[in-house]
Amino acid sequence: MFNRILVPLDQSSLAEQALGTAEAIAHASHGELSLVLAHRMAPYDGSLVGSWSDAKDPAESVYIRAIVDEVARGSGVTVGGTVATGMPAETICRRAREIGADLIVMTSHGRTGVSRAWLGSVADGVVRTASVPVLVLRATDDAPAMGRGHPIPLFRRILVPLDGSTTSSAILSSAAELAKCDNARLILLRVVAPVPLFVIDPQIPAYPTNIEDPDATKQVADATREELNEVASAMEHEYSLNVETLVVVSGRTAHAILASAERHAADLIAMTTHGRGVSRFVLGSVTDKVLRGGHLPMLLLHPTAHLAGRVGVRSAAAVTEPSPKTVADARSA
Repeated sequence: MFNRILVPLDQSSLAEQALGTAEAIAHASHGELSLVLAHRMAPYDGSLVGSWSDAKDPAESVYIRAIVDEVARGSGVTVGGTVATGMPAETICRRAREIGADLIVMTSHGRTGVSRAWLGSVADGVVRTASVPVLVLRATDDAPAMGRGHPIPLFRRILVPLDGSTTSSAILSSAAELAKCDNARLILLRVVAPVPLFVIDPQIPAYPTNIEDPDATKQVADATREELNEVASAMEHEYSLNVETLVVVSGRTAHAILASAERHAADLIAMTTHGRGVSRFVLGSVTDKVLRGGHLPMLLLHPTAHLAGRVGVRSAAAVTEPSPKTVADARSA
């Protein structure tokens, strides 16, 4: 479970929208909340003003104390807060390390609203460098600070896209722990690319076409489904959760993830920022497309932040990725 949850704030109601969800997770996990406000240092310009660049604004400390008191009164969760000096993303990640946080909960926008998105700046920087999972919530300009002092309902159906690699499966334990907070259902998703039909000519080497081989594709999908079911069974046993599996054939991975989330009424997508090396699930590629193309909250984990391989999900990579022999057998069948 999550023992210490960090919530970055910036004195905006948009950033405060993360509080209700963070409180609910802390309450369910019997964990603690820690709030942080990043005080930006003024750039040193060679004048005397530079010596005052790291001086905190007293209003920032007053703000943090007020939020801490309000949350503590309403939620019954242990809450602390601080103002830390530095660039926001670096400060948030440093603070997470200092307090031993195991989850960061933040909104995708802050300060002046949707016109100045955190996604692509602060939230993007935190996701890229944090050593713990980051729960990115979708803040909106017209929504109030949600649930401050009053935990709100958590997620009920969590979609977890995998690509067969150890790095993509690193998110499984964090997704399971979040699901346990409110007995949510996990949906494990594998997007299988269509197997191309090969043309064999005695005069030239075999080459793939743009035409799908339906029989070979079905065999690969069936093998993947069987293997993914093994992962689901292991997770059900380890975490006592309801886990279902979903295999979709598509050459457009991000589109298939978003369509599956909508079709199966998911209210959260959990995935790592990388998978299959740097060529797939890279932030800026599949994960980035899902982030920017969807409207759901996302639980994101940089793969170097966490070593996959817990009991029960030990073979997620091995059992979700069809081997070259499986594909070859499907083609020759």
